Amino acid sequence: MKRIHIAITSVAVLGILVLVTVARGIGGGVTAAEDERFRINGTTLTKYLGTDTFVSIPDTVTTIGEEAFSGNETVTGVEIPDSITTISFNAFKNCTALTGIIVPDTVEKIGPGAFEGCTALTSVEIGAGVSSWGTGVFTNCDSLAKITVDKENEYLTYYNGAVYNGNMTMLYQVLPGREGENYAMPETVKDIDTYAFWNLKNTKNVKVSSAVSMIPKQSMSSMGSVENVVLPDSVTTIGERALANNANLKQAAVPASVTNIDKKAFAGSPNVKIFTSKSSAADTFGSNNNIPVIYKAEYPTDFMDSNAGLEEKPDVGEGSADSTTSTNTTTKDEQTTVDNNTQNSGTDDTSQSQQNPSGGFQSTEGYIHPLDVPEKDDVIGKTVIVAGRAVLLMDNHKERVYGIPDGVQAEVVTESQAKEQESQADDNNSISVTYQKENPAEDESIAQRKFYKQKNLTDYEIDATVKKIGRLAFAESGLKAVDIPENVTEIEYGAFLSCADLADVKIPATVTHIGTKAFEGTAWLNSWRSGDGTSDGDFLIVGDGILIAYKGNTAHVEIPDGVKQIGSEVFKGHTEILDVAVPASVTKICAEAFRNCSELTGLTGCEGLRTVIRGAFYGTQLSEENFRK
Repeated sequence: MKRIHIAITSVAVLGILVLVTVARGIGGGVTAAEDERFRINGTTLTKYLGTDTFVSIPDTVTTIGEEAFSGNETVTGVEIPDSITTISFNAFKNCTALTGIIVPDTVEKIGPGAFEGCTALTSVEIGAGVSSWGTGVFTNCDSLAKITVDKENEYLTYYNGAVYNGNMTMLYQVLPGREGENYAMPETVKDIDTYAFWNLKNTKNVKVSSAVSMIPKQSMSSMGSVENVVLPDSVTTIGERALANNANLKQAAVPASVTNIDKKAFAGSPNVKIFTSKSSAADTFGSNNNIPVIYKAEYPTDFMDSNAGLEEKPDVGEGSADSTTSTNTTTKDEQTTVDNNTQNSGTDDTSQSQQNPSGGFQSTEGYIHPLDVPEKDDVIGKTVIVAGRAVLLMDNHKERVYGIPDGVQAEVVTESQAKEQESQADDNNSISVTYQKENPAEDESIAQRKFYKQKNLTDYEIDATVKKIGRLAFAESGLKAVDIPENVTEIEYGAFLSCADLADVKIPATVTHIGTKAFEGTAWLNSWRSGDGTSDGDFLIVGDGILIAYKGNTAHVEIPDGVKQIGSEVFKGHTEILDVAVPASVTKICAEAFRNCSELTGLTGCEGLRTVIRGAFYGTQLSEENFRK
């Protein structure tokens, strides 16, 4: 082969490099993110390098890669767009400032340890689409006591501080911050995942389901606060390091049915005693491994499943347990007692607890939560014990004690589902007009991040053809004033977020949708909240009757008549609110509208309510289930 030597000048080299860069940007495997904070390979976010407290992931991303946010100590919130289908291994590991996350319906896979070490995490909402769940997703999430899983999700079930597969035959994880000292595993559970009890903070007593036959490797290791474990007669095998590294474990009740115990099953658990029968395999194992063996139980004999606001067991459908278990023959009203009963009806629980170490749990048969006890019509208040505290519940508006008015129903949907329904309704009710634009997509919206962080942009006139202002379109820009024209109907998430100089805002009545944090951090909204130069009261209402902010501090809130939507995060964190009067004009309550209003016990009115966006009442004493049809 003939070799050709070519001399290339420095200018030519630069030219070639430019061509290569352009070529890679157009069709190469690595594409540049919209700003320097994101490193994106194809459609995978491989690393977030920013220092923002709130991060909105670009909607070009489909996968949050392994350890993409790992070790970030500044981010408190992340918006996951509907484009995401996968959250990979350790994606948010040790994001110690992260407090909440909403996983949209589009996400199908959440990898092992995805949120491991997120110690500040208190709020998690899982969408309907998740069908693949990794091991230890919430390991070392010390503050996480509960999560919300969409009712349409057939793969996951949440119940009383723990995460299970769809029919509750597999325990994935007991949440580290789960409230209540006692955890009684539902009788539907047959299998326990690895590290299922890792580093619990409050739970002291654990009773394993009588459908479990094996305690697998590492499944009950490093349990943190757990002091007592009760294994049922169904268990025959305890795997390698199954109950290892439990510094606080005082006693493990191991029945005579257990015939195979791995030699390292209790390694690193220095204070444990084995409660068993004489001459059993566990008795021999204890003697051979210098573990004290006792023949009389030392754990509490009267504890039952406990958690703040003990929930009713979900209806997980037919086939969720063996036909021999009592769960298949119970009625819906009796389901709450099943988890704590290990024997068939007619069995003397006390005598059983004396004969074998699987007894000792008091039955919860007949238990009714105080908030579910009906009252006479003339009762307008009552005191109940909730989580060990005396709580006075009363409503001086329409003489309701708690909850929502009888007969009120609303569809509980995601934000994207609500927008789709509204769009279809508009299409069905609209008059057909025949015309065509040259570039309708460009004409009708201001693209997301169009002017993001453009500090030199101080003035902008929105075109008369624009209908939607996209996500973060003007966020952190230098905009000082905006007069939104009447053709605009939608203002998306964070459209004007952190525009510190934006002091003058005009929003027409044509606007029917305003996304979360659309005007958060603007001089306009800050000025209203501080009361400078305003006399609008405690409610900021804009557009087509959209309540977007509240600055009051009263226990009893009356929303003004004429409000059609209670916007996102309007009452978020107002712990002083006990009840809210909702006028008939309100048709929609948006996402997180009442988030963490921990003392909120009831709504009144609500005659016109049609739609509740999922997560609207997270962290309150109300549930979206109250509204479902």
